[in-house]
Amino acid sequence: MASQLSIRQWLESTKSSGMALGLGNTRAILSSLDVKLDDTRVIHVAGSNGKGTLCSLLAASITLNGDSNIFFSSPHLCRIEERVRVNGVPVSPNQFDGALNTVRDTAKQLSINPTFFETTFLTAMVIAAELQPRYLILETGLGGRLDATRCAPADLAVLTAIAEEHTDILGEDIYQIIREKAAIARPGKPLIARKMPIKNYENTVIKYTQKCANTKLGERQQDVPCTFVEIDSNTDVVSEAAEIAKEIFATLDIDQSMIEPAKIGMNWPARLQEIKLDSGHRLILDAAHNPSGIRRVKEQLVKLAKRGDHQGKITVIFGTSPQQELEVMLDLVNDILSNFDRVELYLTRPQGGRYPGIEPKDLNGYNWENCNVHLSERVDTALDIILDVDAQNVGTILSIGSLYLQGNILNYLGKNSDNDLSLLPKQ
Repeated sequence: MASQLSIRQWLESTKSSGMALGLGNTRAILSSLDVKLDDTRVIHVAGSNGKGTLCSLLAASITLNGDSNIFFSSPHLCRIEERVRVNGVPVSPNQFDGALNTVRDTAKQLSINPTFFETTFLTAMVIAAELQPRYLILETGLGGRLDATRCAPADLAVLTAIAEEHTDILGEDIYQIIREKAAIARPGKPLIARKMPIKNYENTVIKYTQKCANTKLGERQQDVPCTFVEIDSNTDVVSEAAEIAKEIFATLDIDQSMIEPAKIGMNWPARLQEIKLDSGHRLILDAAHNPSGIRRVKEQLVKLAKRGDHQGKITVIFGTSPQQELEVMLDLVNDILSNFDRVELYLTRPQGGRYPGIEPKDLNGYNWENCNVHLSERVDTALDIILDVDAQNVGTILSIGSLYLQGNILNYLGKNSDNDLSLLPKQ
């Protein structure tokens, strides 16, 4: 127990390294680890919105096909093992700690202090080397060109929807952001991208993929065949992921027959997730954490919430991390509220994120319309109050905003077992 506590304490200490875009430390540690994935096909996914849903659908479909796979994602909702799913299920704490220990020893030998994200990615790579899955699915953390995941080999790169986000880091111009994400392309390997209503988008992606070789990773420039997937504007998030998944599977010659069953049966926690409690209360959790994300799911959230509508009543829980376009985000939340006759709005602060959540009193400064506003420093307190009221008088409980907020709620409800967090839970 002491050694486990020690290794987890070390992982926690890596947060002090902050966030760092750059491949030097990851490249050095990964090279020293000598990870071999010769028989594993690697799919690398970047984008502003929808990349997590796509990756989870890929992993669920491949699992239903009977093929072994590992899916690396971030951040996690309830516990760190979610970042490394083996055949859809969070890796065991023992296996995670064993791989983490290997990463720590290697980092110490090289006198490198990796960031938290770099550490978890390297841990996933060690586990992949140990298990040798048929497929490895990597979700980028931020951007692409300088994201730690770029150090991994890849057989296919994928771009989901791209929007102006993290402009303080990736660039204020949309074309700079496209460049950062398109740079996950690997020389000589195919790239699949969702078509975007951005002027010269396809030409811009093609232009930057032809310059994607990273000589420090031992790459030499080769042509990158690019395929663009047309998505109807009325397509919902999961159906959009399915359309892109079909193109990915066709490119890699993977059986597509399990995409639709995976789409129907997949559990991607805190993404349009519906939870029904024995008390009769019904919750919908969604971690759309930026304006473009909320815009994409707004109509679906309203439809889902109205399915359990009790005479137009809804109880909304909202909390967010700091946002560059906070006013735009709050306007979108207000648009959702406007669809209901009686709204109880609980403003709270997510716990456990990289940055402290915005204080409820600051969110209360916004001009909320036609709703009763309640302030709660912690979501636990808000839920104690909400769930103490008869379900008929509460209406649907809709939680939106920070992914960490949704993780706080799942932990409160005890919905954090392997089965709860599995992409394909057992009924």
